[in-house]
This record gives sequence, C-alpha cells and structure tokens, in this order.
Amino acid sequence: MSSEPPRSRGPSAISLRAGIIGLALSAVVAFWGQFAADHAGYNYTTYAHIPSALLIPFLILILGPHVLLKRLAPGYALTTSELIVIFVMGLIGSMVPDWGMTRYLVSLITGPFYHASPENRWAETFFETLPGWLVISGKTDAVRVFYEGAAPGYRIPWMAWISPLLWWMSCFAALMWTGACIVVILRKQWVSHERLRFPLGEVSLNLMGVAKDPNEPPMVRTTAFRIGAGLSLAVVCWNIASYWDIVTPIPIMGPDLLYLKVHPSIPDLPIRLNVFVLCFAFFINAEILFSLCFFLLFTTLQRGLMNMLGITAATTMSPTGLVGTQSIGALIALVVWGLWMARRHLAGVARRAFRKDPSIDDSSEFFSYRVAVFGLIFGMLYLLAWLYSIGMSLPVSLVLLAVLFIVYIGMARIVAEAGLVAMDLPVTANNFTGGIIGADNLDPSSITAMGMTNAFARNWRTFTMIGLSHAAYLQRWMGPSTRHLFLWICLAFAVSVVTSLYYYISAGYAVGADNLLSKPGDLVPFFYNTIMTWNSSASSVSELELIFFGNGIVLYMLMILGRFMFLWWPLHPIGLVAVAADTVRFMFLPFLLAWLVQVILLRLGGGALYRRAQPLFLGILVGYVLGMALSFLVDSLWFPAAPHQFESFIN
Repeated sequence: MSSEPPRSRGPSAISLRAGIIGLALSAVVAFWGQFAADHAGYNYTTYAHIPSALLIPFLILILGPHVLLKRLAPGYALTTSELIVIFVMGLIGSMVPDWGMTRYLVSLITGPFYHASPENRWAETFFETLPGWLVISGKTDAVRVFYEGAAPGYRIPWMAWISPLLWWMSCFAALMWTGACIVVILRKQWVSHERLRFPLGEVSLNLMGVAKDPNEPPMVRTTAFRIGAGLSLAVVCWNIASYWDIVTPIPIMGPDLLYLKVHPSIPDLPIRLNVFVLCFAFFINAEILFSLCFFLLFTTLQRGLMNMLGITAATTMSPTGLVGTQSIGALIALVVWGLWMARRHLAGVARRAFRKDPSIDDSSEFFSYRVAVFGLIFGMLYLLAWLYSIGMSLPVSLVLLAVLFIVYIGMARIVAEAGLVAMDLPVTANNFTGGIIGADNLDPSSITAMGMTNAFARNWRTFTMIGLSHAAYLQRWMGPSTRHLFLWICLAFAVSVVTSLYYYISAGYAVGADNLLSKPGDLVPFFYNTIMTWNSSASSVSELELIFFGNGIVLYMLMILGRFMFLWWPLHPIGLVAVAADTVRFMFLPFLLAWLVQVILLRLGGGALYRRAQPLFLGILVGYVLGMALSFLVDSLWFPAAPHQFESFIN
C-alpha cells in the first residue's frame, strides 16, 4: 500500500455526521469494553492495540449498516473518508477503558487507605509523603463502599472523586498532548521518508474496503475473504457448542495454552494458537516475523545457558532479568538511531517552527510544526511541574520523563514498523529510572511519587502514541482537510474517559468493586508495594547489568550494520527489542505459522500469491471477531455466572 496516497481536492473530509457517529462509537466502545471485563469475564477485549472492543461494535454498528445502505440507499451511505474518521475516533476511544487506562487509575486512586494494614506497613512507610489530592481520603467511607458495595438508596459521593480525577486528568491531558506533538514532528519521517509499513493501519484500511491497488477489488469483496470469514465463524460456532459439552472444542481459546519444555534450566516456551494475533501477523513483513521467532528462541536459550552457568543477579533496570536489560539497551539504541536518521527532517521542522521556513510543508499534520514544537516544550514543562508538585525532585523528574518518552517513542516505532497487535511495555519508566539512579539515592517523597506514576508508566495502550501515530497515518486517506481531526480525536478521548469512569465507578458502588470480574483491588498491592520495595532497598545498577545493557546496544548496531552491508542479512533488529515484552513470548506460534505460510507463498507464487492470500486472513479475522461477539451473547444469556475465556494474550 502506498505510504503517501495522492490527496484529492474537495470539501473537508470530516463531516458533522462522521464526527457525531465517531463520538457515539467512542462511547459504545468505552461502555462495552468496561462492561465486558467487569461483568462478562471478557478480560482482554481492550488489551490489543486494535482491540476487539473496537472491532466488534465497528463491524456490527458501523460497517454492517454502511454496506446495507450502499446497496439500498447509496446516497445515505458513508463515504470512505467518513468511515476512516469514525474508525480513528473509535480507536482513540478504545485506549481508555479497562486495560487502557481506567483499571490502573481507579486502583491507584482508591487503593492505599483501604488496603493498608499493620502487616504491609504502608501507613508508617509512605503515607506522610502520599499526595492527598491524588487519592480519595481515608477519612470517608467512599472507598470502602466502592469495594464492598452500597446499600439501597446510597448516593455515590462524586465530590470525593472529583479532586483526584481532575488532578490525574490534567496529567493525562498533558501526556496525550505531548505525545500528539511528537507524532506531528515524526509522522512525515516515518511515513514519507522511512516508509514504515504500519501493518495495523493496513489491516484497518482493508477492513473498510480501501484497496491497495485501484485495479484490484477491495479485499472484503473477494471470494477468499468470504471463505476465510465463513470458515473462521464456523470454527468459533463449533467451540461455542462445546460450552454445553456437545462437542470437543478446537484448541484456539484462551485457556488452550501449552508449554514447550526442553531442559530444566531452559525456561518453558508458551505455545498458544491465538487466531487474532495470527491474522494480524500475516500482514507483518516476513523478515520481521523470522527475527521475532529467532530472538524469542535466542533469548530463551540465553536464559537457559545463564541458569546452567549460575549467572544470576538481582536486576534493577528490568523485572525480566539480565536478558530484559539487554533488550532495554537495544530499545534505547533503536530510538537514538531513529532520531539520528531523522536529523535532516527534524532540522526542517525546527526551521519551520522558529523561522517559518515556507519550503517546509506541514499542511498534512494534525497541526503546524510551530504548534507542535512549542506545544512539546510547554507540555514537558507542565509535566515537570506536575511531578514536582506530587513530591518528585526535579532531577528525578527529568530522568523519568526522558526515559518515559524514549519508551513511548520506541513502542510507537516498533508497532508502526512491525505491526505487533498486542505488544506491552518492554520496560516501565519508573522501574528503570529507580534502577539507574539507585533507590538509596532517592528521597522518600520522590520514591512515593515514583510509585504513583504507575498510573501511566505501566501503560502500553493510552499514552504510548501508538493510537495517535496510526491516526496520523490513516489521515492521509481522509481527504484534504484533516486539521480538524485532532479536535474530534480529543472529543472522542474525552467522551470515552467520562463513559468508562462513570460506568466503572457506578458499577463498583452497585455490586462492590471486589465483585467485579476485572478485580481492580488486585492491582493495588502490586502498585503500592513497589514503593515499599524502593524504600527498603539500597540497590544500584550492577556491573553485570551494565554489561548486558551495553550488549543490547552493540547487538542492535551490529544488526543495523549487517542490514546495510549484506542484502542476504536475515535478522531485523526490532526482534531483539520486542522480545522483552512479556506478551510477545506468548505469540511465538502465531508468528511462526504466519512466517511459514508467507515463505511458502512467496516461494510458490511470489508477492502476487501472497497478496491474493491476504483477504483470506482478513476474512478469518472478521469471522473470529464476530464469533467472539456471538460467544459474548451466549455467555451473557446461558453462562453469566461462569463465562468462558474466549481469548488471552498472556498466561
């Protein structure tokens, strides 16, 4: 697919009806994503970067009626530009519910006073340095009733929630704004100069009937698409029938997880056929797929060899050990190398921002380069002020923000190039910051503030710029006027935030948050015990960690050199970075199958045969997602007390 399609001349691509429908879709996505996790046990509908919480309502409520209107009343059907605008707004809305943002935020706001006990010693350790305006006070019963459920007639104490929510929302708005500014600055480099493929964007466009080649029919109109959708839906229906023990299910469900055991010293390799991941993986470059499989095996064997040799060390940089520290070095090398490659483009952005150079065109961006550059500066200054206000020292705040946005840019870059649909963070910025500075060099107030940043430092969906970068990529197919798109994106995000938080808080008071299937209370000890760990630790980065960290940088640069010098070089450096993310370990089988099928097709019929097979996998994806909606309906009607785990991305 062309990275820069020709822009047509005509009216604005963002019509009022597209904006309104997009806002409605954002509200539906936020509500359904939260409801599915809290009450229906569908815990992973918001987990992926193109989540089923978006695809299901988009297919059923938007794309389905659109297809019918095109047949029955073409004048009322949506245009392609309107479809893309609606999808983008739904995508932004999907970054909020449950795994996106809400679960983390509510756990932090409600957790400390309710879960404090003499055994965990939270009160005497960090309550004195806990910013009171970021959490709900323990002097009221607002949190207790939220977790235990309200009696009939109880009125939700919204005033207790307003202050902490407003403080957190100001921080989140600054993070989103700063991320948007970075996306504007880097979009042309990634899309036009480096021509990153954006596989997730490619799948999304094909889903909406945007053809790669004007001479070829859209994928959704091909026989291969219909065969794939029919077969996939039939398999899912067979598995739904197994809910009543009528038939033996085909092992593609969430619980169908095996572990490949090779040696007691070598970590087990998870084996799961995740159809959702497989369908997206088929659109990933074969070189990247091979590299992901290679480095998953390489790092697994590396861990095993270290276990055999007795090379173990407590790591402060990464919770995944020395091998994870190695991938962190590669991640930083990826970002720094990418910025170096973009130096001429960045110089042009600076000339446009500070000198208003007319030769630099920024008309295709969310907003001008001048707004982006100054917006980035002011966004960073606000975030520094916010972190300082919650007790974090200025030097620590500077390091944290630097690490945070290196991770965010790295994540956005990896997903833009590799198309990993369910990649989580390879490292959390607060853990890495605490590791490189050393817990013994942090004052108690900074340690507590670092713990509170779990609300966004652990977040891989909302603030990593993946959604925003894909929105910026997709805007090229919307028509000439796209600067209003950012306003609609902001509105979609706001609608999703209000819908998700209102529902989550109301559900907690209605039935008790401890009774919700998403279990927000389970995250509280995990988040706040990090503060206890840092307070009781005097650890600093070891020499062994520095060796593995440097090893990651060297390996990354050697692979860059190999790709530059040898046409036959088989390894893509993204593989070394991505395998640090825990979810990627559970995708080995889909990656391997997608790579094998691609290699066979390319050997037999070249790129033409591979392209003819893409509609089949797109159809499989649609059938699978529609089958998930059917499974959700069946569980809601017949198995509400024991819903089935339809899919999973981790153990």
